[in-house]
Amino acid sequence: MLSGVVGHEKVKKVLLSSYLDGRVGHAYIFEGPKGVGRLTAAKAFSKLLLCENPNSGEPCGICKSCSMCESGNHPDLAVVTNQLYDQSKKSTDVLVDTIRNMKKDVFIKPYVSERKIYIVPKADTMNVYAQNSLLKVLEEPPAYCTIILIAENPNMFLPTVLSRTVSIKFFPLSDENVEEYLRNNYPQMSDSAVAVAAMSAGSIGKAKMLCESSETLKLRDELLAVFEALLNNKKRVIYDFALFLKRNKDDFEILRDILQGLFCDLLYIKKSGDFEQIINPDKISKLGEIGGQIYESVPQKMLEILLKYNEYFSKNISYAQIAQCMSLELWEAIHDRSYRSEI
Repeated sequence: MLSGVVGHEKVKKVLLSSYLDGRVGHAYIFEGPKGVGRLTAAKAFSKLLLCENPNSGEPCGICKSCSMCESGNHPDLAVVTNQLYDQSKKSTDVLVDTIRNMKKDVFIKPYVSERKIYIVPKADTMNVYAQNSLLKVLEEPPAYCTIILIAENPNMFLPTVLSRTVSIKFFPLSDENVEEYLRNNYPQMSDSAVAVAAMSAGSIGKAKMLCESSETLKLRDELLAVFEALLNNKKRVIYDFALFLKRNKDDFEILRDILQGLFCDLLYIKKSGDFEQIINPDKISKLGEIGGQIYESVPQKMLEILLKYNEYFSKNISYAQIAQCMSLELWEAIHDRSYRSEI
């Protein structure tokens, strides 16, 4: 149900209003970051449109149509992938042959409902030929057809496609939304829910991945240990921290998010002395120990250093150089020294 979609209150209001006012469009683009609930919202909206006995903008949940939607077997609801029409296809990009097969199906009237719905994940991977093929449906769609294109980058669509679709924008969820979802669906992670929500960057998909992988929390423990070692005056610890970053190059974005959470916690502890609002509540004791060994200005400096090197990472500067220089600058910030370590 739309009411069950986490967050996105404005999106749900727009979709519900279009349904109640009888203004459901023939084609939508659900655009936004991966994992924030675009596909979930598309399926919930589809269930409402196909329901036989909707009540106040919610599907009844008990009719034959709702049951088929729940089981994923509704003949008038298709999640369009290459494998839907040809299981031998391996590509994850939406191919022109897939769109051509979908077009043939579009013009067959609904089997059991008054409407047919096509949800196309990764629609922004369609090439020009696939989009031009789809355009012919968008220009003259059957009255019973609704197409929902799901995309991360709407700039990949042709202007002619954009002009014939209604764009619905999804934004990253708040940490509070993600945290609530985790507490409801992963009760075993309650102690780490705040930290995982902070690391998820507003994506429930990413939060679920983090919860289902014990490696992430293990990585946080290892990172906290090598970071704590930077409190030592000996320069050897700089090399150890840099080596840890290099060994975990593929997880740099996760490491960045973990460090940002830890530095924010230390900043909060040093500024307010309050432990109630920290992101890593299960690490209160350790954070308190670290906070007691650094100056009040250090957490802010470390956040600035992290932000700077994250920008370097996005510019494809040598990762080994980033790891080495960032490690040195963090050590310098902790010990109030400077050796001109900038890239």
